[in-house]
Amino acid sequence: MSVLLAVNHARVQESSTGRWSSWPVLVDRTASSRETTERQGAAVELSVMLTAMVDTSSSPGRESDRVPRPREPRAAARIVLHAINGIGAGHLARQTALARHLRARQPGLDPVMLGSGPAVDEVCGEVPVIELPSMGRAGRYRGEPAHPDMLTAITAMTHAALTALRPRVVVHDTLVWPTVERAAALLGARQAICLRPRRDLADYLARPDCPLPRMDLVFVPDDPAVHPEFRQRLDEADIPAIWTGPVFRTAASDPAQTRQKLGVSAEDRMVVVMSGGGRGNGAEAREHFDHSFAALSRVAEQGLSVVLVLGPMFRPWVKIPAGFPHRLTVLRGARNLPDVLSAADLVICRGGYGSLHEATAGGARVLANPAQRDFDDQRARVEQFAVHHACELLQSTAPEDLAEQIGRALKAGPVRGLATRPWTESLDQVGERLVQLAHQDGSVPRGLAEQFMYR
Repeated sequence: MSVLLAVNHARVQESSTGRWSSWPVLVDRTASSRETTERQGAAVELSVMLTAMVDTSSSPGRESDRVPRPREPRAAARIVLHAINGIGAGHLARQTALARHLRARQPGLDPVMLGSGPAVDEVCGEVPVIELPSMGRAGRYRGEPAHPDMLTAITAMTHAALTALRPRVVVHDTLVWPTVERAAALLGARQAICLRPRRDLADYLARPDCPLPRMDLVFVPDDPAVHPEFRQRLDEADIPAIWTGPVFRTAASDPAQTRQKLGVSAEDRMVVVMSGGGRGNGAEAREHFDHSFAALSRVAEQGLSVVLVLGPMFRPWVKIPAGFPHRLTVLRGARNLPDVLSAADLVICRGGYGSLHEATAGGARVLANPAQRDFDDQRARVEQFAVHHACELLQSTAPEDLAEQIGRALKAGPVRGLATRPWTESLDQVGERLVQLAHQDGSVPRGLAEQFMYR
């Protein structure tokens, strides 16, 4: 016999840490008819009692009837920002940056993050977040495929979380997980997408299940002058989009204070080594670290302080050459990574969207080794950054060549005058549009209701 489950709409309490302390409760609907009747009767009695109390408090001739009560301010509309995957932290970091902007500039919105993977605690910080299991990460655990029942459980938990939150708008980031889209549609929520430029846009739009035409709002977190072809394809597909400029986290602390916390003196040259190209939990990231430290061990400059940021999802080991000549600090995870990057003189990283924006925001020199990705042209991004920032494409990973390039970058020093900030006015346009959508009712597209079901 199948068991029908519904979500108890108990109010979700937010703790002082910003995390959600209580989860949606699944209620068994297979209770006996007698018990159900008793519950309904009790609910009716309570409703009658409350109505009587209201009637007696506003009887004719009372002062409360002649003096109008002040209108209560409208409560902030809750929106959910979904960060897909639990392999890289790029989607999560970008959605966190957007949530912080909305919390500061749009009092009419109450943004809540819906994420997965171990990076949630490190990245979201003070932003309220519900952490769900990640199907992508579960499928890579111990190199074994995830059990099909796990996907069913994650699907049910996602639907339960959205049902409890009752968001007015759901914002996706670049990739739309069908489970979230269907659950949001069934709840009548409007939907938006933060669409990072991707080189397969033509093929993506040609897919019959492409979600872009179903979105109520599309905004691109980049500069349209840098991606004219991407903009043209959106126009040809009749998909209007707001170009917001880069969306990334920014430093909150003074660089001098950050260096002091890390034990780095003002005279030392601070070098930060991190991955930052997506999928930072495998052999690819370890290889990047090994190349970097093999080269740094050959750099003869004195007063060098190296900070290695592993990231919360990095699992393998890192090979530190014997007799490494420089001061070394290892950070397992960096909750305030933008602060660390803003205090650096040199950053060695991959070519991920968030990593390059956060690394160059403070004016540090950046040596970037782009990773190969199917949908993300990191090499083109690094070359574009080299035009406007103190960013260089890694010429070679051979220890001798890389050591020489590191030495030249250290001599050139940081360029603090090139520090960048997000485009506040463009992001405000997105915030205002989200407020408008939050006070509209959504509709369930044909077929979505039939596609979503528990098994």
